[in-house]
Amino acid sequence: MSRAFDVSAITDAPRLSSSGMGEAVFLVTNVLDASVRARLTVVPGPRSRREWFFLEGDAERELPSKAAQRVTVRLRVPPGMPPGRFTFHLRVEDAALPETRFVEGPALAFDVMQTPPAAKAFPMSRAVMAVGTFILLGTVASLLAAHRAGEPGPGAPCPDGHCGRGLTCETRNGGSVCLASQGQPCDAGTQCITGFCEPGVGCTVPLGKDCATEADCPGRLSCVNALGSQVCLLEPEQPCEQDRDCASFFCNAERRCSRDDGRCDSDAECKPPSQCGATKLCQLPDGQPCTRHESCLSGYCAETCQVSPESFQCESPCPAYSACVSGKCVPADGKLISQDLLLAAPKTLKGVEELRIRQGIKP
Repeated sequence: MSRAFDVSAITDAPRLSSSGMGEAVFLVTNVLDASVRARLTVVPGPRSRREWFFLEGDAERELPSKAAQRVTVRLRVPPGMPPGRFTFHLRVEDAALPETRFVEGPALAFDVMQTPPAAKAFPMSRAVMAVGTFILLGTVASLLAAHRAGEPGPGAPCPDGHCGRGLTCETRNGGSVCLASQGQPCDAGTQCITGFCEPGVGCTVPLGKDCATEADCPGRLSCVNALGSQVCLLEPEQPCEQDRDCASFFCNAERRCSRDDGRCDSDAECKPPSQCGATKLCQLPDGQPCTRHESCLSGYCAETCQVSPESFQCESPCPAYSACVSGKCVPADGKLISQDLLLAAPKTLKGVEELRIRQGIKP
């Protein structure tokens, strides 16, 4: 096994807050004489759980030769866990040679403290429940009061732009209607800004819901193809948490869904390992899996992106938003290119599949 990385811990022993939150910082150094694409994974120790750990930033990132990067791992231990000492470490591997070029960082330990006895916690729980009940009753009461006062309620028209307390007047289907925000109580999707209502939960965003057309995706969602499955995902510029949430399959550093037309002005707008090519398209470098020529920076796909044969090369540079295919510059379908990015991002594809399962795989 050739050594490619050094991993050291800047944080010796993470400390959890009273709410179970903490963080650890590592320093990852590329010791090779060439730039490498590194894949980072948090490996839980005995009794630790994978869902407690969150990488800050992308799990795959470019490491220049002899350069070092700080990597932050955030911890979130849910209440009610038994007290004790738990461990984890950071694994760093070459994304192209994960089996031969990798390193396991030092194990870090953190303590989960004894939670207060249930008898002491009970009054606080009752207080929280009382506050929650008060807020819920207050919301319902305000909506009823608004109704009695003649103010439009959820799903009611608002031609003058005015709605009852806690509601927003939005334009839908050529008219204006009062809608509830995400998390607010509802009886039907027509009452929600998100366009979707889950009984007992309130207005929600149905990420991963199966669809046939855009009409099946309510609110700020778009019906996209995820390697054969049509699913509802967030439109560009919408707030996101993970790549799997977005129709572009890329939640950028600003936690916003990137554009889904495959176009770009810099590498920062492209989901790694894709890069912003000369024609301002997010395309894949050589060696990445592909299904179409225009998905590759080289303009040539034979199961993977490869150096283009002379017969495929264009005589002159192609204009923006086009690709050199079989010796001709052709307009590129950015959404099809975005789909090909999933071939090089199996974790994102798995995430989309998990969303579909969560939605019951029903439109």
